[in-house]
Amino acid sequence: MALNSPVQNSVAAGIDAAADADSAGSEQTSTSPHAKKSPPSQRKTFAFRDMHLQVGDRLQMECPAPLGVGKVFVRIVGYVENTSLIVTAPVLGGQRVNLVDDDAVVVRAFSRQSAFAFRSSVLRTCRLPFDYLHLSFPEVVHGSEIRKATRVRVRLATKCSAAGSEPLDAVIENISSTGVRLVSARSPGARGELVRLDFDARLHEVDTRLSVAAEIVSNEEAEAPGTQAAVRSGLEFRHLQPGDRMVIKGLVYQQIIENPNCIV
Repeated sequence: MALNSPVQNSVAAGIDAAADADSAGSEQTSTSPHAKKSPPSQRKTFAFRDMHLQVGDRLQMECPAPLGVGKVFVRIVGYVENTSLIVTAPVLGGQRVNLVDDDAVVVRAFSRQSAFAFRSSVLRTCRLPFDYLHLSFPEVVHGSEIRKATRVRVRLATKCSAAGSEPLDAVIENISSTGVRLVSARSPGARGELVRLDFDARLHEVDTRLSVAAEIVSNEEAEAPGTQAAVRSGLEFRHLQPGDRMVIKGLVYQQIIENPNCIV
C-alpha cells in the first residue's frame, strides 16, 4: 500500500480545501479597471500523482442525489495504486452519511494552485478500527489552474477607514488574493488613496480578524439590490503580511469548494 507522508499544519485549512475543476475555468480579473483579463483556464486530464495528495488532505465528496446530503468532506487515509483510494467516512450533523457499496460519487481536490475532479464509486464501507471507505481508484482526473487573482462572491461586513475620516460601514461583495470590491453608501475615498479594511474571515468555523491596507483603484455609482443608490469601489491590497495573505487565500479557496458557482 502506498501511503503519502502526513500533511503539515496549514492555515491553510482553507488551502487544503478542494475546488471545483469544472468551475475553475471561469475568467479571472483583478479589481483594477485597467487590468488585462486573463484567458480562461484550460481543462486538462491529469494522472493521479499530479494531484500531489497526502495523507490527511481534505477532499470534497459529492454524494448521490437520493441521499439528500449534497457535498461533504473527507480526509485521505491512503491509497493502493490503481486499486483503491481510502478516505474517512463522511459525517454530516454528527451522523455518518449512509453510503453503500457501488454508490457513485464525485471527488474534488485542490493542490498546488490547481483544482481537480474525478468520478469514483464506493468499493467497500468499513467500520473497524474506525469508519472509512474504499473508493475506486480514479481512471480519469480532470483539472485546471486557479489563477492568483481568482475572485469569489462573498458578503462580508467591513469598516473602511481613510486618514482623517470616520470609518465607513461597507460590504465586501467579492474578494481575491489581490483585492476586494466594496459596496457602500458613499465613496470610501479618492482613487489612489490608501484605506484600512477591518473584517472577519471565517475559515472552517473559526473567525480571524483582519486589518489590511488597500488602495482605491475605482469608484462607480450603482444600484445595490434592495438598497438605495450605492457606490461600488475596487480596492487592491497593499503590503499584506504573509499570515494575512494566507488567510485571504484560504477564504477564497474555501468559497470555491463550498460554493463552486461563486467564481466571478
